[in-house]
Amino acid sequence: SFENITAHIYHKMAAYLCGAVWRAMAGTPFRGFRSQVFLAVMAPRPRFQFFSTEVETADMTEAVSSTTAFNTTSRYKEKPWDYLTSEEYRERYGEQPVWVGYRRNHKGEIPPQKTRKTCIRGDKICNNPCPICRDQKLGVDYRNVKLLEQFISPHLGNILDPTQTGVCMKQQKNLTKAVAQARDHGLLLFHIPFMEFQPTEDYSNTHAAVNKTPPAPALQNQTTWYPWYEWQQPPEKEVAKLRKLYKPYLKKEVAALS
Repeated sequence: SFENITAHIYHKMAAYLCGAVWRAMAGTPFRGFRSQVFLAVMAPRPRFQFFSTEVETADMTEAVSSTTAFNTTSRYKEKPWDYLTSEEYRERYGEQPVWVGYRRNHKGEIPPQKTRKTCIRGDKICNNPCPICRDQKLGVDYRNVKLLEQFISPHLGNILDPTQTGVCMKQQKNLTKAVAQARDHGLLLFHIPFMEFQPTEDYSNTHAAVNKTPPAPALQNQTTWYPWYEWQQPPEKEVAKLRKLYKPYLKKEVAALS
């Protein structure tokens, strides 16, 4: 073919030029076809490759598509809350939470009592990952309030159990940490139950089996609570013994008493 003939001519020209350059650098006047072939073989030979416009266009298209996908993922990684307002999210989940309709694959008729520890181990992903691990664009972040609200009970304000949502234990721990951090930053509300309190009502006698506690006898007689709290006069022998022991320090007092 034309391409093979052109390549053969280029190789011949490259061999002749490399031989000439090698002789000029070595400074030896080698002549003859065999010497040139030997020097051409020993010298580095340039390689010629024919390029096709169609292949280059296809490669450029693949590179652009991969770059676009990477930029999309990185954009959602930096701002995961933008993904929940995108059309892609609406087409996939609609108005339902991300965990609705999820069912874990398991052996037997009885489902497991606990979810798996993690769905991603190194570079390997399990067969049926949890609702958060299966969609890498769902970033668990304390600023992603719309995603966190899907895992909080609207009645009790508690985080839903992983057996209900199907989230793995690793993502459940991340959700618990993100919810606590969002509440500390004021992005999520604390659920405090409402209780009516009437200070005028007496709660000490609301039940028939409960009576008012009578006051202690010490409060009635204005005495001490326990008898050993009262003042007790020490015996005279003990006082005389201590006075004799500490006589050098009680001179003034002894003189005043005497």
